[in-house]
This record gives sequence, structure tokens and C-alpha cells, in this order.
Amino acid sequence: MSSAQKSLTLYFKRKAIVEESDNNLAKKNKLNDNLNNILNDNVTTTQTISNTEPSRDTQPNINENCPLSTTANTTANDNKKRRYQKWYSDNYKWLIHEPNQGGFCRICRDYWKPTIPFYSEMNARTKGAFATQPFINWKAAPGPNGSLEKHQQSSYHKTAVQNLSYRQQEGSVIEQLLNVSELERQENRQRFGDLLDAAYFLFKHELPHTTLYSSLLELLAKTDHSKKLSSFFDKCQKNASYDSTTTVTELLQAISEIIDEQILRKIRESRVISIMADEGTDINRHQNLSICIRYCNQDTGEPTESFISLLKIKDKDAQTIFDTIVKELEAKHIDMTKIRFTGFDGASVFSGEFNGVSAKFRQIYSDSILFIHCRGHILQLCLLDACEHIPEVEECLSTLKSLISFINRSSIRLARFNDIQALLQCPQIKLIRPGDTRWLSYFRSISVILRCYEPLMITLEHISNERDEESPTAAGLLSILENQLTIFLLHSLEPIFEALSILSKSI
Repeated sequence: MSSAQKSLTLYFKRKAIVEESDNNLAKKNKLNDNLNNILNDNVTTTQTISNTEPSRDTQPNINENCPLSTTANTTANDNKKRRYQKWYSDNYKWLIHEPNQGGFCRICRDYWKPTIPFYSEMNARTKGAFATQPFINWKAAPGPNGSLEKHQQSSYHKTAVQNLSYRQQEGSVIEQLLNVSELERQENRQRFGDLLDAAYFLFKHELPHTTLYSSLLELLAKTDHSKKLSSFFDKCQKNASYDSTTTVTELLQAISEIIDEQILRKIRESRVISIMADEGTDINRHQNLSICIRYCNQDTGEPTESFISLLKIKDKDAQTIFDTIVKELEAKHIDMTKIRFTGFDGASVFSGEFNGVSAKFRQIYSDSILFIHCRGHILQLCLLDACEHIPEVEECLSTLKSLISFINRSSIRLARFNDIQALLQCPQIKLIRPGDTRWLSYFRSISVILRCYEPLMITLEHISNERDEESPTAAGLLSILENQLTIFLLHSLEPIFEALSILSKSI
């Protein structure tokens, strides 16, 4: 054991004796004399070592945890054990005190790690005080030459402070970048919401979105007095301008998926559902199958009808239609055991008692599934049957259909009809052709004919007087329109078809 360690051990032993023997003054004085001798010997030894060590530009050895590192001019009051004082941390903001351990420099403790350069040198010269080891020698802490001031002026502490300053500056820059990035993100979301509103406007009004989307955005940018939308387009890259047909098509798909999911969620929540379907041929001669579901909305308690799918089918037989419906509903995760009703038209493919689509639903899922004949289709059948017994009505409606086709089939005749409406200061009315299989569509056609009866008569008269290949047709149509029976039937059928149209929509 070295002389310094022996002196330290003897010091603490003598110190304990002093605290336990306060009433024995003679013994205390004797211990104080021995203590002074020990301190003088230690100071002499320390000064001798310092004089023999060569001078260096690096940080001097600071062993702040050693109680013998105090000056030799100690007083009798210094012999009492000093504890941590709160004002230490008030004067040295970096100092933190942990009870039952000691003091640490919060800056050095965070910075000095084994991976940091010069860590070994710092640990060897300072014994890790304040950084890796707690400081406990509070007797040597205060004062201009105390351990606290020495640590604050040490190069190791200044290195840690400088690193902390750099990290704070770096953190503030990153924070600013993040804040700017968040503001830009919010601004981009708002502008993208404007683009979505524009696209939704086209979708809702069934306008050609692939051709009008870009033009609509240009109009919105010009009318936006805040210039936010135009600034957004200026900042966008050429490959991400969001005004292309690809973008608006993707928006349409996204909106469709969201709406579909909301509808399907409500259907799945309903306890019972009804399947409605019908097949038809489009303008391209493709056979399509339309599927709808009627269910009870659990939020409002009201029955609701929702369109589900429009699918192409290869055949019109009952098995193909049944398989297509089942496959589509199962793909959308709709519980087929909830089906209680099926609603189709009266065609044998759907309503057949043994091999119809409705019969197959009863055979596969439940015998209690009821078939409901479409009420709109029944109404159409009633009108057809009634018109078969009144030839004049059937001829009148046939003439109406031929008249509208004759005018609309030629752009020259249609332009002449529009010019005559303008000359007579009549509203520009478009002739509506009735459907082949929907007799109730004649209501709108009859209503339009009666509103522009005079311009039609004049147009047919001009065409019949031109003596060309279409003149005989125009003359025949003009003759029928001039017939009082035709005029009477048109005025009589208008309120009847209007009432039937309202009835058809309500059922």
C-alpha cells in the first residue's frame, strides 16, 4: 500500500474518532495534530511529484475525487465533512446531484463514451470524475480553485459543451426542415383536395372526365385569386402535374372503391337482403347483366336499393346468369344465406318454375326464397295489352317514333328544325326518342312534341316542298300530324302516361 493510500485510510479513521469523541477535547487536539502532520507530508509529496514531472501542453491531471487534492492552508472548520449544497447547481448549471451517489456533469456524462476519441486519456487524467464516476469530494468543490471550477475550465468539459452546441444547432435546423416539410405536406393535401373536388364534379354530372379534367383545372387556377392552385402547378414536376387523364382515371377508381366499400358494409350489416337483376344488350351488341341489392339500412331503418355490378355475359341461359350472380356476390363477401327475395322480370329465364334463375336460388340456398315479379315490367305488359285493342293509339305512337327518327337522323333536317324554332322565338327543345321496350318513355316524347308542334309542322312542310327523295316521307308525316285524331290522341295520352310514369317510379 502506497504512502498516499495509507495516509487516506488513516485520515478517515481519525475523522471517525473525532466525530465520536466530541467531549474529549484533549484527545481531539491530539488527533488534529496528527492530521496536520499527515496533510503536510502529503502536500510535500505532491509538490515533489509535480516538480519532477515534465511540462506538457495537455490538460493537467485532475483527480477531483481525492480528498488530499486540497490546498495546504486548511482550517479547523475544513476538517468537518462537507455535503452537497444546492447553490452548487445554481452556479454551475451543468451539475446534477444524485442522492447516495454523487455529482455528475450532465454534458460530459452524455458526451464521453468509450467510442469517443480521447476517452481513454480523459478517463485516465480525471479518473472519470463528473463524467463516468460520481464526484463525492464536496469539501474540495467550491472556490476559484475548487473541483467544480477546475472541471468547468477543463478542455474535456469544453469539448463536450462545444459538441452539445453543434448538436443543438443541428437539431434546430432539422426541426425547421421538418416544420417546413409538414407545412408543405398540408398545403399539398389541400391542393389535392381541390383536384379531387374538380374530378368529382365531372363524375357526378356524368361529364367526359378524360377530356374536360385538364381544362377545368386551368379554369380553376385562373379564377383562384389566392394563386395557391397555380403556384401548386408551378411547383409540380413535369411527370407529376396531376392534370393528366391517368390521374383523373385513378381518382375515379379510388372514389368508386370507397363508395363500393361503404355500400357493401351496409349490405353486410343488414340481416336480410333481396337480389334484383336484369339482362340487356348495349349499343355495341354486348350482353350485360345488371345486379342490384335491396336491403334494410341499419342506420335509418329504411329499405334501400343499391347498384352492385354491371357484368358481361356470354349466354342468356338461366345457369349462366345464376352462376354469374353467385360468383359476383361471393367475391364481394356477401352472405348468400341472407337472401329472402329475388326480383326479376317475367321472362322464363328468370321466373321459370323449375329451371329459372329464381328456382335455382331456392334449390341451392332456401326453399323459402320468394320470387317477386318486377312491378314496372308488369305495368309495361298491361300497357302493351291495352294498346293492342286500340289500333289508333298504336298507330299514333308508331308515327311519333318515326317522326323523331326522321328529324334526328339528318343533321341538315335537325339544323333546319332548330332554325325554325329560333325564328318563331320558341325554346330550343331536343326531340327525345322513346325506348323500344319501355312504353313509359313515350311520356317525355309526347310532351316534347306538343311543346314544339308548330315548328315541326313548318319543318315538315319545307322538306316536302323541296321535291327530293325525302319529300314523300315528310309529306306523309305532315298529313298524320294535321289529322285531328292524332292531335286528340297526343293530348289525351300525355296525362295518362304522366300518371303511369309516376306510378312506375314509385314502385
